[in-house]
Amino acid sequence: MRASREVEAGTSPLTPEWRRWLVENLVRGASPKELVASLEKAGVTAEQARRAVEVEQQEPFVAGALRAVGMQRKLEGLLDVYAELFQQTEGPPRVDRHEALTPGAFFDRYYFDNLPVVLREGWSASLESRAWSRENVAALLGAREANHACCVPLFEDPRLESLTRGLTPLRGFTAEDVRACEPRLWWEPPGAEVPLRAARRNVLLAQVHGERRLQLVPAFELRRVITASSEPGCDEAPLHLEVTLSPGEWVLLPVGWWYGFRAPDGGVAVSFEAFALPEPNVTWDVDAEPQPSPLPPRD
Repeated sequence: MRASREVEAGTSPLTPEWRRWLVENLVRGASPKELVASLEKAGVTAEQARRAVEVEQQEPFVAGALRAVGMQRKLEGLLDVYAELFQQTEGPPRVDRHEALTPGAFFDRYYFDNLPVVLREGWSASLESRAWSRENVAALLGAREANHACCVPLFEDPRLESLTRGLTPLRGFTAEDVRACEPRLWWEPPGAEVPLRAARRNVLLAQVHGERRLQLVPAFELRRVITASSEPGCDEAPLHLEVTLSPGEWVLLPVGWWYGFRAPDGGVAVSFEAFALPEPNVTWDVDAEPQPSPLPPRD
């Protein structure tokens, strides 16, 4: 099939098939110079090749797509810079662990810097009561639900009323009103595996029973996470940080990070989503529809 056709004023000299090829490669970021050279190799004259590229670049639909894709590339480049800086720290990237940590250090070094951390500070004795035993939690959930991993709002499920009695927040770290913390029961039967999912808010997760083997993926790995999920087997895998959470330990799951886990022997945990700060928790709405850009000026 010929790549060119008779040139008309203000139109592309290319056939529709070649125009689609040209637009696709412009949007992918190929340089106009490279595209002109490719067209010449396909038999298009140098003048027609330059004209074809100019016409498509000036096409309103293409120009709008190029602006949108250009912004996306800039954001992806910035995330790649953050990834490179993160991996320049001494030793391999890891999740910090602390036996004790002041609330000020927690917020300054981890919460506001969007970094995970594991700590044992302020373990709530109410979570060690008989009500939180595996057997009792399984009985409250019922046989059908207890066979699957689930995350249930504690104050919204009447079955779990006994678990909320005496439940206290993590003093200095979470909001003082335990109900405002939106606590959730996390239950996993033995052998449960939960694939990666995005943390839409900052979450403080406390392990009550069992061992939770977490995989954490930083927020700046957004592009690689999406690529890995849509193109299995791709070479560019996202960075994974591994951490094991034992009973009595807490972990901060930062907003925008991805987390997945295995519970070889099953697990019971409780999470809190409101913190001891004057400002509310932030939310990443991954499904939000973008707002229209500003309207062009009227003639």
